[in-house]
Amino acid sequence: MATLTLIAEPFPDWEAPVHAAAARDLTEALAVTAPRSCSTRYLMAKGSTDPHFTSPLIRSEHLPFRSTMLPLLWQNGATARPLDGEFVHSITPMVPLRSHGDDDGTQTSVTITHSIAWDAPAILGNSQARLYRAFVRRAVKLADVIFTPTHATARALQEHFGADLPVQVLQLGAPSEYLRPDDAIERRAEIGVPDHYAVTTATASEHGRLSWVIDALRADPSLPNVVVLEGLDPAANATTPPNIPDELRHRLNFVNPRDLTDVGAVLSGASLLLHPQTYVGTGYTLLGALTGSVPVLHAGHPAAEELVLDAGLAATEAGEFAAEFSRLFRDPNSLTKLAVLARDRSRGFGWNGAAWQLWEAHANM
Repeated sequence: MATLTLIAEPFPDWEAPVHAAAARDLTEALAVTAPRSCSTRYLMAKGSTDPHFTSPLIRSEHLPFRSTMLPLLWQNGATARPLDGEFVHSITPMVPLRSHGDDDGTQTSVTITHSIAWDAPAILGNSQARLYRAFVRRAVKLADVIFTPTHATARALQEHFGADLPVQVLQLGAPSEYLRPDDAIERRAEIGVPDHYAVTTATASEHGRLSWVIDALRADPSLPNVVVLEGLDPAANATTPPNIPDELRHRLNFVNPRDLTDVGAVLSGASLLLHPQTYVGTGYTLLGALTGSVPVLHAGHPAAEELVLDAGLAATEAGEFAAEFSRLFRDPNSLTKLAVLARDRSRGFGWNGAAWQLWEAHANM
């Protein structure tokens, strides 16, 4: 009976909480799609909360170490020995790896979530960027299969590690917590979200470009309020306090989600997701918006363009971004059409599809 072990402890970056949620969704999908006589194991750190899966094909186990120790320990190949002979997948680059022979039965696949650590390391902070690059280098050298969530990230990896680096694109899904919860209306009221709004995760920095949103609001008083979801972008990128003009303070609602389900409540109630940032992480926020029929106005980053396609618009300059924001709300038909396209686009992503691809990749090794 083949068992696919999923590393449930993510790389400790700003996306770690949502990666942990995604790992739970992927584990459940692996059980649903498991071939006959196959199962999955959910491997978490000591002290982590057991999700209590209901499927008999899922076995949860704890490592002997806490999550804070893993980034240091898993840089040593010796820590991978307990996984010898296993089928292993990690949804982030943090995974214990070591060199193996061709006939010991070990199969490892790793998802490289983004290329920010090379493209703009200051966004992450130098120490975190170095750690991320170290884990990716190890994965490129020792893993059997490298996945990325987009072709854009795959191309970026090949630019850094050689055009002949084999990379497969594993299209992920929106974590369950990023979808509309049953109590979405109540949650939005509790955290002070208005009835009609656009939403953004932009931060007040050079790369976060919240200034683009502020400029758009200043230029067009008829635009709706913008809800700014805080804490969903890299912390090192969010150190600059936003400079909000007094006349716009009532039009920007800064919300610090109490949990990931609050994110789903806010995303699903928005008319538009504004993504002026110069970077894209794994893309969970974009996928959550699309699944909620929320179109995206973005700044043309290749990963954003690939995920959104015709379910949104790109504007690569601040003035163009403001103009498109205004145009969409002056022409409700355009926004409605994009909302339909967003829902259609979201059908191309899902955890069952990702799980099928993982089983197939390990079967073909």
